Amino acid sequence: MNTIKLAENWRRKNGYADKGGVVVVFDGVVQGWVNELRDPDHWRPGCIAVDARGVEFLAHGGSAQDGAQRWDMAACAAPAAIPH
Repeated sequence: MNTIKLAENWRRKNGYADKGGVVVVFDGVVQGWVNELRDPDHWRPGCIAVDARGVEFLAHGGSAQDGAQRWDMAACAAPAAIPH
């Protein structure tokens, strides 16, 4: 299951579907929810935060012990080619 679907399912099952914020996932497992994207040092590099719109942010830099240094928006997939 992709990270966005995982986050959507977790929101629905846990009563967070209408609360905004972000669901944080690491290694395919939901780690928690926070009301806004902040404090990358509280999460290890490689975490993926998914907001209520399905936008993904990746935790980069730092270390597993000290936490990440920043959140970066994930690169979007290229739109599918439109047939002529």
